[in-house]
Amino acid sequence: QLRSSDPGSSCRQFCRKTVSAEAEQEDIEVQYLNGSSANGCMHPCGAGSVPMGNVEFSIGAGAGIEYEVSADMCLGNCATVKAGLLQTVSCSAVLPGSKKVSKVGNAKLCCVTEVCPSTTTTTNTSAIGENFTCEDGQGPAFASYRHTGNNSFEACAALCDQDSECKSFDFTGANSSHPELFSLTPTLQKKDSCRLYKVAQRRSLDVGASGRQFCRKTVSAEAEQEDIEVQYLTGSSANGCMHPCGAG
Repeated sequence: QLRSSDPGSSCRQFCRKTVSAEAEQEDIEVQYLNGSSANGCMHPCGAGSVPMGNVEFSIGAGAGIEYEVSADMCLGNCATVKAGLLQTVSCSAVLPGSKKVSKVGNAKLCCVTEVCPSTTTTTNTSAIGENFTCEDGQGPAFASYRHTGNNSFEACAALCDQDSECKSFDFTGANSSHPELFSLTPTLQKKDSCRLYKVAQRRSLDVGASGRQFCRKTVSAEAEQEDIEVQYLTGSSANGCMHPCGAG
């Protein structure tokens, strides 16, 4: 710091070091995810989180994050950037074409976003609709385990349909959000137009201020049979009596 502009009786000059961008970035930690040199989807379509070391990045969460999870989009090449003491660096400088998709503390996740392959995204609305039955109402209070900004039946249903833990969801066409303060990424506007549940019970017929619909997965005969256990006795592939006649 300069004391004053007075050069004193000896006409002194004050000089300070300049900190180049290269020197500033020495404090910045950049780590690339495995496989980040490849193109295409590196994570499942609509993935809600990405683990990196001991940190679980919630996609679409954190200060200044505008990216929203979408069932028809996936994350490709990714890198984590931990800000240094002097400054941080933009995602595009670390990974060209990437954007900031999550932030935890002073660490941010930069990813290139990709459109999911057509085999994943061409499921038509009628096919998705056959997997769910919907009615006015909301899911159980405080029981949702995932929230996103997807505000259409198709997008929210696709997220639930791809998640084996999801039994039901509710959604609204409005842009809905709530404060979420007690989390690793606190925010005053956690987007929740789409909410997923691990149970199939509806809370009530009350649609709430945003006019929600509650949808539960339908159970097909094929899916029901996944819970049936069949065990064959030793030798059951052979013909003839396997036990004594009249065995009690």
